[in-house]
Amino acid sequence: MSRTWQVMLLRVTIGVGLLMLWQFGSLIPVIGKFPLFDPFVVSSPRDVALALLKLFTERNFARQVLLTLGSTAAALVLGIAAGFALALVFYNFPAARRVFAPFLQFFNTLPRVVLAPFLLLAFGTGVLPRVLMATSFIVFLVYFNVLYGLTRIEESQRRQVRMLGGSRLDECLTLQAPVGFAWTIRAFPHAVAYGFVGTVFQEFIGGDSGVGSVMIYGLNELNSAVVMATVVILSLLGWTLFWLGRQVGQACAPWRRELGV
Repeated sequence: MSRTWQVMLLRVTIGVGLLMLWQFGSLIPVIGKFPLFDPFVVSSPRDVALALLKLFTERNFARQVLLTLGSTAAALVLGIAAGFALALVFYNFPAARRVFAPFLQFFNTLPRVVLAPFLLLAFGTGVLPRVLMATSFIVFLVYFNVLYGLTRIEESQRRQVRMLGGSRLDECLTLQAPVGFAWTIRAFPHAVAYGFVGTVFQEFIGGDSGVGSVMIYGLNELNSAVVMATVVILSLLGWTLFWLGRQVGQACAPWRRELGV
């Protein structure tokens, strides 16, 4: 058996063992009558599977998943475009970058949790507030990555563009934009993951649809099976989106795999 199959077998064994411990942990007393896993709090794999089946067959849960993914995709487009454009502008105007640097740092370090109630008050419980919340996670990640990449451009490269008769616009289009694109691709997997977190967080705070709102529904009913079912779906979606982000990054920048970055 190859080493890869050995690793896979070990992972499956650990996963099955954890599921069995979760399923039967309520029968294992730890302190007096308190079990290892309280089914009222964390439910059980069997009940979670039944809750997932009921959600997808009776409550149109697939539509909620698509709404969450659609909001994340919209935020990804907005956040990447805004962060990329902002980095190009401030790179070419260093005086403006020095002026606005503390303000950008302030908004970047601002905990996003404080934005949720304001977005809820301003835009209600629809799709727009969750897109804006997710965008706030993405835009600064892309901005600082792209700006760092642009500052790594050597002066000799810029002189070569001017020696060939290129203007400032030519330098931006033929030198800065490709470099910025490469650093955007570098940040893309994390941008996807952060955008997903921002979307679900806003749904959790005050969404009228999406996976986060289904979790709130389960909490209001004290239904731990529904809550854990949404946790399972969110974990799978988050992992899948991060994996897809890496695949997109490798497809758009295949040289990164060769360099090991």
